[in-house]
Amino acid sequence: MVISQFTAMVLFSFFVSVVFAVLSKENLRDQLIYGAKVFVAFVGIALALAWIMYPFA
Repeated sequence: MVISQFTAMVLFSFFVSVVFAVLSKENLRDQLIYGAKVFVAFVGIALALAWIMYPFA
């Protein structure tokens, strides 16, 4: 099975966000909110950096 780089980045971001949320917050509601914020930040920053670096390919 071959996955694209984007899919790999999203999967990595998801799993790291889950681990960060579980390790840093106590209750489930805070974990979900923090995990979602971290996931969006990971994917958003990665896409922004990719867009910035595109002209230098």
